[in-house]
Formats: sequence, C-alpha cells, structure tokens
Amino acid sequence: MAGGCIESRVVSIPVGELSFTALETPPAGGGSGPIALCLHGFPDNHHSFDDLAPVLAAAGFHVVAPLLPGYEPSSQPADGDYSAAAVADHLGALVRELAKQGPVHLIGHDWGAVIGHIVAADRPEGLASWTAIAIPPTGRLMAVAAGAPWLMLPFWYIGVFQARGLADWLVSRADWKFIDLLWRRWSPGWTPPAGVLDSVKRTLAAPGVKKAALAYYRALVPIGTRRYREGLSRASRRIKVPSLVLAGTTDGCFKLDAFRRAIRDEDYPAGVTLRVIEGAGHFLHREKPDQVNALILDHLRKA
Repeated sequence: MAGGCIESRVVSIPVGELSFTALETPPAGGGSGPIALCLHGFPDNHHSFDDLAPVLAAAGFHVVAPLLPGYEPSSQPADGDYSAAAVADHLGALVRELAKQGPVHLIGHDWGAVIGHIVAADRPEGLASWTAIAIPPTGRLMAVAAGAPWLMLPFWYIGVFQARGLADWLVSRADWKFIDLLWRRWSPGWTPPAGVLDSVKRTLAAPGVKKAALAYYRALVPIGTRRYREGLSRASRRIKVPSLVLAGTTDGCFKLDAFRRAIRDEDYPAGVTLRVIEGAGHFLHREKPDQVNALILDHLRKA
C-alpha cells in the first residue's frame, strides 16, 4: 500500500516542561482527522514510521511521530527519571494535549510499545485504539519471564547496559557498531534501507541522548523502587480500547511463544487481536510495510 507523495513536516509540541520534536503528516487534502500518535523504540527514532505515515494520511488520519522523551535535549526531564512510570506520565500528557484536536489512535514499537501499553492502560480521555508492534503486553512480561525464563535469553544486552561508563563507551565505539549488531540480531536476514541506521546514529549522538536511551534500561533493574512498582501496577490495568498486537516470526527479541503466553482476552474488554507476520523480525513495520500498514489501517478504521 503506497502512500503517494504525502510529505511530513517537522513540528515542535510543548508539553509541560518538555518539548517534543515530531514528524507530522497531515491528512490528504487538508482539514482535520483522527490522530495517529506513533511511538518509536530503541535503537530507532521518529523516522521509524516513515512507511506508515503516508498510508494513514492518505486514509484521512493526522499522523504525529515524536521523538521519545530523552531522545533530544528539549525532551530530557530535569530529574533524569526514565522509569516506565515517568516516561508514561510524559507521553500520557502528550496524548491529552493531542486529544484536544480529536480522537487519538496510539501506536508503539519496542519501547514505544512498552510505554504505550501503560499509557493505554491509564485510559487517557480521547484514546480511540491501541496498537503494539513487536512487544507482548507490558503488564504480563514479568509473569512470562517467571514462567518461561528461556524466552528472556535474547535480552543479555540489558545486563550489559547496567555497566555505566563501559556500556556508554561500548555502544558508540567504532561508529556505533553495537547498534548495527542489535539490528542484525533482532531482524535477521534483513538489511535496512540506505540511510536508516545513519539517521538513528545521529539521533543517539545528540547531546544527552545516549545517556537517556540507556537510562530506560537502567531504570528496569532497581525493582524495589516506588516508581518501578507504580509502572508495573499501571501496566497491569485492563486496556479498554480496541487493541492490536503485531509479531514477527523471526524476531530476535521476543519469540511468538511470549506473545501467546502474555495476551489474555480478559485484559482487553474491548477486544484484542494478535497478527503474526511471516518472515519478519523485530522491525517488522519496516521489513514488511505493505502487510503491516494494511493491518494497522484496518484496525484504526474499525476502531
């Protein structure tokens, strides 16, 4: 599904103490339309949805793809708190700000899906639907890890990221080769288009961004903190908007078994659908854009 010649523009969205730079793709033909808020993951940036945005815009949606909190100097909170609860607070405020213009369809990949799940579970006013790409339901991840610990083996890098100083050096050394490694492992057999990884590396090299991106992972380890427990509790709430979960069969992070163990109908009173993309890895929305775009567009239209 091609999106034609619809172009995005760079906008700045102030929300509280933060300011988010976003790629905005207005509806084809002008006017207003339902908002599709697209949240990227790690290691990635707001260009993650360049294939999806024109398709949604051609269908009448107003697409907003911001950099996640911390992925630029203007969105780095003064307290340096990148716990899931804190990031969800910032993104929830962004949803509420955008909802002043109309209903918001929330879409997240990787960390965007981890935090987006919490935002969706918080049930902000104006939220119309939820789509998670490549990540099982956040509220069930601890149970999955306890019941099937072998599914967590691909996440060795989280341990590496706890080594402050050493990990910061390792991630960016030799032109960010560690980032190249993660993309190869997570989406085996797929080569990103020219310029994609260069764009990601430029984002990570901006002042304070590498530290912020690693802080997301470092906030996972002190499990006894109040903010950690808060994030887990909020993630465990039921999501009361129509939900779609997308998974790839060759994902180097989460295997399909993790999704099947984590998705429970009772957690989604408005319904949840799991769609599996054959031959796609962790960046399935980039690898198989035609297939993934069609599924997301259908979900948003139904919602």
